[in-house]
Amino acid sequence: MSGDAVVPDRPEAVEEPVPAPAGERYEQELSRSLRVVGNVMITLSSITPASSVFIIIPAILLAVGTGSFLALVFAAAVGVAMAFCWGELCAAFPIAGGDYAVVWHAFKGRAKPLAGPVSMVLFALWVDTIVFIPAVIALGTAQYLGVIWSVDAKVAGAVVMVLAAGLAILRVRINAFLTGVMLAIEMIALAIVTGLGIANLHGDRIGQLFHGWVIGNGQGGVDPVSFASILAITSVAVFAYNGYAAPVNLSEETRGSSAGIARAILWSLVITVAAELIPTTAVLLGAPNLDQVTNAEVSGGSPLNAFLLATSSSTVNKIVSLAITVAILNAVVAIVIQFGRVLYSSGRDRAWPGPVNAWMSSVSRFRTPWFATALVGVLGAILCLTVSLDTIIVLTGATLVLNYALVAVGAIVGRATGATAASPYRMPAWPLPPVLAIAALVYITTKQTQKSLLVTGITMLVGLVYWAVVIWPQKGRAWNLRDPILDHDDLAP
Repeated sequence: MSGDAVVPDRPEAVEEPVPAPAGERYEQELSRSLRVVGNVMITLSSITPASSVFIIIPAILLAVGTGSFLALVFAAAVGVAMAFCWGELCAAFPIAGGDYAVVWHAFKGRAKPLAGPVSMVLFALWVDTIVFIPAVIALGTAQYLGVIWSVDAKVAGAVVMVLAAGLAILRVRINAFLTGVMLAIEMIALAIVTGLGIANLHGDRIGQLFHGWVIGNGQGGVDPVSFASILAITSVAVFAYNGYAAPVNLSEETRGSSAGIARAILWSLVITVAAELIPTTAVLLGAPNLDQVTNAEVSGGSPLNAFLLATSSSTVNKIVSLAITVAILNAVVAIVIQFGRVLYSSGRDRAWPGPVNAWMSSVSRFRTPWFATALVGVLGAILCLTVSLDTIIVLTGATLVLNYALVAVGAIVGRATGATAASPYRMPAWPLPPVLAIAALVYITTKQTQKSLLVTGITMLVGLVYWAVVIWPQKGRAWNLRDPILDHDDLAP
């Protein structure tokens, strides 16, 4: 089928289908037109290091001051362990559904009865993040666009969500190019921040990155920060790096061996950590006064803008802020692209009641999941208009920690059941990565706020109840996932 062909309606769009026979593979409905590099470009754009540095990391700076460095290092360590887990699972099961799909397939043999409920809980957590994460990034628009002219944060966020969804419906190869160009712009902005930090370096603060952590007190001085506070905020740091496992969501549109998906995950993590940790460290070491970047009142709630104004000029601040606005749009487009694939896959796997499955899995003339993509944009716009940025950041951090833990469990189960035996990528130092990841994630969970844990717990309970009431009674007619589409040979361009 050519890249420009119109995909006809499938039988599933008319009536509830009979479950696929065991071993049957998904159909190749999406356009397999990406190289691994293009996949990484879209992934990095969805992680959007610049947006993380300017929107998510400020919440860390204002909470633990110089302890932000250690929180980001801890999150990076968790990321390395998780990247190994994701690499092995995703290379074995390159399915657009991502986390829920790879975990479902990991539970084979005697563990098979748990495949459904565990993967449904994971999918429920994903539904939260599908709405939360793009809204967090979009809501940051007004903060940086406001440097040029004043706009309402909620309205600006909603507009970005709708615009991003419209762009995300276009052909995936076009979006790989567009996101690559915008990614270059945001990397230049981060380079400017890093350069300013190095040019104004305060060497006496280096020790405060590792011990004796402090935070501005609003009066030109500093107060101590506890190690427990740093551990608690690590969940937000995990959120700042989140998205490096997203290459699997585009795996059905990526050419070559599925080992390339594992490489894309690992490269995405390495680049993300460097692009976020280096400029954040430069800000902490280069700010004329720590109050300017670690105290909410002094910084006006925008530590990075305060840093730019203190170390450069209003012109530089405007230029960088415009670049961050571009980065925000880039991020939301890339995130909506990937989350649209997850919802598309869930419809294909019959996770929803009746005709909703057909809507979710419908494909446009661009061979992209138009309805699922548009839905992500609409839900994100509604959240932008109704919920505050700080609330969404806190809730998302706790949800991601539990999501990661279930994936790490899936990596252990996959090895134990032999489900990942044929994976073209095998994680090093087995079984340390998943064991260390789970231990760290459990500890981080104990440090979360009661509100965030309550929301996450309710989400998991909803997933279990939905499985018991809607999925399980259908006796395999729903949530009976197929085997992945494999493309082990590179295709001609």
